[in-house]
Parts: sequence; structure tokens; C-alpha cells
Amino acid sequence: MVYRIDRTKIPRSYREYLALMKDMGELVEIDDEVDWNLEMGAIFRHAAETLAPMPVFNVVKDAAPGFRAADWGMGKSSYPGQPWRRLAAMMGLPPETPLMDIQAAYIEAKENGHAHPPRILDAADAPCKQNTWVGDQIDLNKIPAPLAHDGDGGRYLQTAGLNILKTPDGRWTNWSTNRAVIIDAQTMTGQWWPKQHNGMIWGMWREQKRDMPWACALGVSPVASTQAASRIPAWVDEYDMASALLDEPLDMVKCETSDILVPADAEIIIEGVVEYGSTEPEGPFGEYPGYLPDETTPFPRQKVTCVTFRDNPVLPMSIPGVPIDNCHVTMGFFISSDSVVALKKAGLPVIDGMYLFEAAILWFVIRVPTDWHERTGWTLDDFMKRLGNTFWTQHVGDTVTKILVVGEDIDPSDVQQVVWAFASRNHPTFTTYFFPELQAFGDGIESYHVARELAENRGTSLVVYACLENADRVGRPEKRVMSFDANYPAPVKQRVLDNWERWGFTS
Repeated sequence: MVYRIDRTKIPRSYREYLALMKDMGELVEIDDEVDWNLEMGAIFRHAAETLAPMPVFNVVKDAAPGFRAADWGMGKSSYPGQPWRRLAAMMGLPPETPLMDIQAAYIEAKENGHAHPPRILDAADAPCKQNTWVGDQIDLNKIPAPLAHDGDGGRYLQTAGLNILKTPDGRWTNWSTNRAVIIDAQTMTGQWWPKQHNGMIWGMWREQKRDMPWACALGVSPVASTQAASRIPAWVDEYDMASALLDEPLDMVKCETSDILVPADAEIIIEGVVEYGSTEPEGPFGEYPGYLPDETTPFPRQKVTCVTFRDNPVLPMSIPGVPIDNCHVTMGFFISSDSVVALKKAGLPVIDGMYLFEAAILWFVIRVPTDWHERTGWTLDDFMKRLGNTFWTQHVGDTVTKILVVGEDIDPSDVQQVVWAFASRNHPTFTTYFFPELQAFGDGIESYHVARELAENRGTSLVVYACLENADRVGRPEKRVMSFDANYPAPVKQRVLDNWERWGFTS
């Protein structure tokens, strides 16, 4: 079956998405007062680790009246036969859509849609402008940001929103999701790594010795969230990709203190500047590989000059940890989709691929066709070296250090199939390929730096595991697989299935 996105069913706002999750039984509202100091994090983590519905916190200790917080969404569901229904619903797809079919439909929709200029609203018509804090009214501690993990370096306000900033010449507007922590009532800091797009743009302003206007939109529509989590190339606006996915304009509105445009349907907008010459300590923060690092890094100070918000605003949260949570699904799905597109554009014979959620998105599993050798004439060594050099020299490659290449009989999203293919088809010497001449760096934890690598200030080792036929079998018939589906004649299988329940088995 071929699945296609129904754009009319894509929720137009984060609030609409939460309402849809409630209708689907994927959301639980907590009306008791919950403490931002670890209790919110504990509830969130227990819900994620037990595949429980998404929590919504209606009353949070010390929060301003009406402020709420909620799971960002897109995590795995326990609903029988529909584990990815939260993601599918966000994409306007049936809840039973398999993960790889969601990816195919998503890529098709982005490629077939067109970018549309924004529909710019007056402030009076923008929901995000219903309330305003300026001057001494601004108190970030009144927003229900959690101390999410025991050991975190502070209350992380930005884990699931959009950082929005422009190059000094205004030619590129970037949306990205980067964590940020509250320093005091009117100050934040977050991650501004030089190799990431937000860090690249900040570097342009820093070269000019200027403060950078900046905005953070929290609680935005699904199409905006998806593109902020993506890995599109530099100098491409995420807004354009979001409007192409929806194939219609997005409602935007100008900030109060700068000319930055923000999503008009956002729950909360934080405006300010990233200050030249000033830093604050950021970290540690428990991250998606499942561990708490011990690093604290100085990053630019973000001074808040205005906060606007909807009535009864909802702060979206991602509290990453051991797999699977919404961080793994969001990052893994959208970055893998962009990675597949990049590899195909480079002419590599790739079917699809997925950052494996169960592996904390530290494995990128790429599926290739059985006849890749006939199509290209390449040896296995040629193919794997081309793939590694293509992937790790692009922006999408700064995310993962281990690639597993599997045949077309393996579902890249099925951990049982992937582990079997890795164990039985990869040779630890002859079909394992290292790339010491290249560097890649994502969040840092996944790289497992050794002391020598840290001293040399370089990325970690990169490896491709070819889980295909060994080099001496390229072009020869594949080995027969011993499974019910692959090994038995169709009439025999049909007789078994026709009598299965009559014999006393359950379907």
C-alpha cells in the first residue's frame, strides 16, 4: 500500500495537535500541582519509558497563572499495531502507517509541494500576541520550565521550540531546535556550536562585533517543528520547507522588538539579543544518548527584551534520556529523511534509511537495493567509501558516527531485523570501513571521544558497517534466508495461515 500525506489533516497549530492527541487517547492531563523541580521530569520520563500517553501539566508550581506544559509529541505509542500514530497524525497520515512509509510520504510531500511567501498578520490578529511582558514584567522563572534531570545545570526552557535568527544581510533566516537554560529572570544561554547553522550565523554577527537579534518560538505548528528538527543545507530557509510541506503560506507576525518574523500560532514568543562579548555557563544537561555529561561550556548570553504569549499558553518539552522518547523520534525521523534525500541527490543507490531509535539514534541504518552492484558497477569497497565520504562531508553527516548498510530485505526501522543483519552479514575486518581522514561532530556524547581525540580537538572515528554480501560474493545470488516468509512455497504458507486459528493458535 502506498501512503500519501493528506495536507488537510495536518494540525495547523501545536494546540490543535494536542487536541488531536487527546481525541486519540494519547494524552493525559494532570490537574494536580506538579513541581518543576524534578517531578515534571520524572513523570515525563516514566511516561516515555512505559509508552504511556503524553503528559500535560495544567498546574505547575511557581508558574504564572494559566501557564501549562506538555510533551512535545511524536513519541512511541503502546496502541496495538500503531506504534507511530503520534507521528503519523502530525503528518496527516492514517495512525497505522508504518514508519518507513511515513518517511516516504513525508519526503514525497516536501518534494511535490511549493514554497509560499508568508501570510503576515497584524499583531491584533496573531494568537501569540494576546499577552505581553516587557521591562520588569519579564520573568522567565514564571514559565513552567523544568529542572528535568537530577544533575542538570538549570531549568531548561528551550528544548522543543524554534530559535529564529537571520544573517546580518538578511539573506538567510534559520530555524533550529537547540537547548537553552534560564540564567536569571531576563537571561538565557544555549548551545551555539560553530558547525551548526545557528552557530554559523552567530559567527557572522560576532565578526562584526554586534549583538544579534533573536527570537524563540515555543509551541509551534507541526510543520514548523518538523523543519526546525531537520538537517536541510545552509542558506535554505526552514520556513520555505515548512510551507512546501503544507503547500500553503504559514501565518507569521513581526516581533515587537525586531523585524524577525515568528509563527503567529505559537504558544510563547521570547524576543531578545545574543550579546557580543558576553557568555554564561551552559550545561550539563541529560541528552539523547541516555547519559548526563559532566561538561559546562561558556556560550553567548541571550538577553530577553520581550515575551508574548497566548491565553493559557502551553510550553512544549523534550526531556531526553534512554530510548525511546520524543527526542529520538523527532531528531531521528527528520534528520534521517534529509540524509536519505542528500544521498540520493549524490547519485548513491539508496532506497531509504532510519536513525534507529532503539540505538539512541547513534546508528544510521541505510537500505540499498539488491542489484546495487549491477546498477553501478562498483565493488563493495567502492560503494562504502563513496557513501561514507558523501555523508560525512555534508551538514547531515554532523549527527552520527556509525552507519549500517543493509539489503532491501531488511526494514531499517525494525531493530530485530537490523541486529540480525549486523550480526550475520557484517565481517569485522573485510566489510567494516573506517574514515580517519574525516571528522564529524554532533552533540558530542555520541562520539565517545578518547583522550587523544580531545587533545587534538578533532571529531571521533567514523565507521560504516556493510551488512551485505561479502566482497567475494558481489554479483552472485544471495544466500537463502530461513524464515517463514522467505523459505516456504506460497501454497504451503497459505495452508498454514488458513488453518492457524482452527488449530488453536492466536493471530
